[in-house]
Amino acid sequence: MGSLLAIPLMTLAGATLAQAQQIVPAIDGTGTIATPQGNQIDITGGTRSGANLFHSFSQFGVRPEQIVNFESSPALQNILGRVSGGEASIVNGLVRVSGSNANLFLMNPAGIVFGTNARLDITGSFTATTATGIGINNQWFSAIGANDYTNLIGTPNSFALTTDDIFQNED
Repeated sequence: MGSLLAIPLMTLAGATLAQAQQIVPAIDGTGTIATPQGNQIDITGGTRSGANLFHSFSQFGVRPEQIVNFESSPALQNILGRVSGGEASIVNGLVRVSGSNANLFLMNPAGIVFGTNARLDITGSFTATTATGIGINNQWFSAIGANDYTNLIGTPNSFALTTDDIFQNED
């Protein structure tokens, strides 16, 4: 059974989400690929370091009719995704991990909103955070900027919350 750990996180219940979002891999060298197939978007590629797989997105949103499937392999323990485009992620569909029991971490300093249609199909744990970094053995997977993925080996065990990288929506 999956669990949910949330560090400052916005949750939306009972409201409709009209904002259309999409999943756009960041052009930052992680090699994240988002492949649409009907109402499903398969997330592949990424950068592997030990038993961790890293993905980077400039936008990450899941509409009610969508399934976002993070493809994995049995050797993976953690899938870590960051959203660095400056917009909150609206999750209002199904988020799935297939191919392993990997834990899924989703980090977006601009915010994460779960709508009434949000669902998880994850056998590992699920962590959504607005942190600016996830600590892994005294190293940091940063939400913004470059990462040294070769040193990000081990289990995520801490979060960094800094004000320097907080985004403000002026709408």
